[in-house]
Amino acid sequence: MKEKWCKSALTISRLPGIDYSLNPYVGCQHGCVYCYVPNVLRMEREEWKHNLYAKINMPAVLRKELKVKRRGVVGISTSTDAYQPAERKYEITRNCLLLLAKYDWPVDILTKSDMVLRDVDILTKMSHVKVGFTIPTLNDEMRKHLEPNAPSIERRLKALKQLSEMEIYTYVFAGPLFPLPEYEIREYLEAFIDVGAREIILDNFHLKEGVMDAVRDALPPEMREWFMGELNRKYVEKVFSEMVKLSDRRVEIRRAF
Repeated sequence: MKEKWCKSALTISRLPGIDYSLNPYVGCQHGCVYCYVPNVLRMEREEWKHNLYAKINMPAVLRKELKVKRRGVVGISTSTDAYQPAERKYEITRNCLLLLAKYDWPVDILTKSDMVLRDVDILTKMSHVKVGFTIPTLNDEMRKHLEPNAPSIERRLKALKQLSEMEIYTYVFAGPLFPLPEYEIREYLEAFIDVGAREIILDNFHLKEGVMDAVRDALPPEMREWFMGELNRKYVEKVFSEMVKLSDRRVEIRRAF
């Protein structure tokens, strides 16, 4: 892990419902095979996984920006996971959250890590906060192939439940949604309802250059043909329609696309 200084903490976001993005790190230690962020930032995929940077002065920069910028929703982890392993050492995310809480700015966190539980002392004091977990599958064996260094699905579900029980708004981002047999759609839906998710957001694979090949190469032969054959927008639309029917309005279900 290397260190760098940043010139800004809050950047304008084009994501729906998010006014600013805050990303304390460049690169991501979770090593998700399907990640398309390197393509967006015009970085080599291996560089994104292995040349990691911590923006060590971000809390100081954020403190200044919060005094002058128009108040808005801050999306934490829009291009990298703010709770990747490096956060245990640097605590940049935590220190930024302390400032956002002090100035009472609304926050929307998206992560794959149960490390977010470390910061419940801050989150429970914030008046406007959402915490989402990326959970693209319930199959942890499949997760191991495509998200090799990320926390297990079980840990994410347990963390989501704990936050929900603390009355923090929680949601699931199924992005990208991994293929699952039609008979498993109900199980997928019920798992999220059971842990208290208020919202489920479905997204398809963003197959930028190199992503399809990376996914194919990471999967064992017995998964590969079926999995790759399902990667299309119609598949996610089918799951979305079925989940809306099965949910009976117990949870909000929407598409990211």
